[in-house]
Amino acid sequence: MADNVVAESSSSSESEQAPPNDPPAQAAPPVMPPGNIALVRPTFLIAIPDLRNGALVNIQQAAPKAAMSGLYHWPVIGGLTHDRYIEAIDHVVRAIFAHGIRMLGAGIDEAAATSFRKKALILGGVRVGAVSAYRLTRQDLVQSEVTASGMDYNLATNSVGQRATGTTSAAAWTAARSMAPITSDEMDVIAACIYIGMAVPVLQGVSLVMTGHHYIPSTYNMFRGLKRQAVGQASIATRTWIEAMGEEFDDMAFHKATHSISFNLKRSLSKSTDTASRLKASGHGSAAIRLPAVPSEASGGKASIALLQSAEPTILQMGGKISYSQGLALLSDLDHAAEGQEESDACDKVVAWVAANTRILAFCAGITQQIHETSGTGRNTILAAYSIRRIMADSPAEVNRGIMYARAASSRMREAMEAGTYQLADITI
Repeated sequence: MADNVVAESSSSSESEQAPPNDPPAQAAPPVMPPGNIALVRPTFLIAIPDLRNGALVNIQQAAPKAAMSGLYHWPVIGGLTHDRYIEAIDHVVRAIFAHGIRMLGAGIDEAAATSFRKKALILGGVRVGAVSAYRLTRQDLVQSEVTASGMDYNLATNSVGQRATGTTSAAAWTAARSMAPITSDEMDVIAACIYIGMAVPVLQGVSLVMTGHHYIPSTYNMFRGLKRQAVGQASIATRTWIEAMGEEFDDMAFHKATHSISFNLKRSLSKSTDTASRLKASGHGSAAIRLPAVPSEASGGKASIALLQSAEPTILQMGGKISYSQGLALLSDLDHAAEGQEESDACDKVVAWVAANTRILAFCAGITQQIHETSGTGRNTILAAYSIRRIMADSPAEVNRGIMYARAASSRMREAMEAGTYQLADITI
């Protein structure tokens, strides 16, 4: 049959055949249905500012933000308050598991269900830690990322049960009860996640202040510092479980778990020195050192203060004077500035202060470099900061002057000690 078709085709006249170089015929475009078609908002969210008119203060950050997948929305147990979250940990995890199973669909296989169970343990533990530590209420959550759990808390009996109303309540409750009991090893994992959850909202706030995003490559390292602190305190079994999850653990714990907490609340917490003190007191030092958060363009201000403090003892030893009260005041203003134009103005002032004092900072960097090299200690985090490295590169002569100054200070101290004229320090501890 095919041969006949070829034969017929070859016997056709040239006028009936398409030129050999013509492109293949295109399919007809789809016909749009008649009538009006409703507009549908795309799944990504991006603020479009008026860059031509209007008040500058009204311009919002235009970084594209993908909508959080419904799979990771926060299933809220009705009536459950922050002071009962720890007691209700089993129900919190089950509510997350049930929501995920129902979102994944009836055809989910056992492997997929087991995988999401692990995610539910992480999400549940981190959320319990966050809610309990920051006394969160439903109003502190992004309402578009909240969903019903099909469960209600009963204060009179201190118990959680199936919600009395709602068409999906029975299905949600059934799915929640289908999850196998949490093992003792899994409960240890949850405990580590609760510890992590006490700091994740604040670190997300830092990331939001610096980049406008919750968790991206440029801020991964500060979250991993928290992870190392948590894993270091965990049992071998818990450490093995977490390490086996790999980057999936990081995505659940540091991105998905507390994404639904109010962005403004997280930003506010991250800019508070009081929050830093509380985190340090609670044993979350790796998170405390990130506070207060400043926009990335003003991070040079914090690094510059640290540099000045590092060089201060040498300058005082040589009989000099040093003051950086203006820089501290500008950083304090930035810490307390409201989001928007006020924060932008405060940030600009910090940047201008650093730029105006580049030569002085380069001189202090030279002092710090010489002291660091002489002491033979490990990596100096101040000198490793990008802003400081840039300052040193821009003013190499001042860096060399600082190195010579530090050498002179060391020589003067050595000569005074050898002559017996060096004044001993009066130390009271």
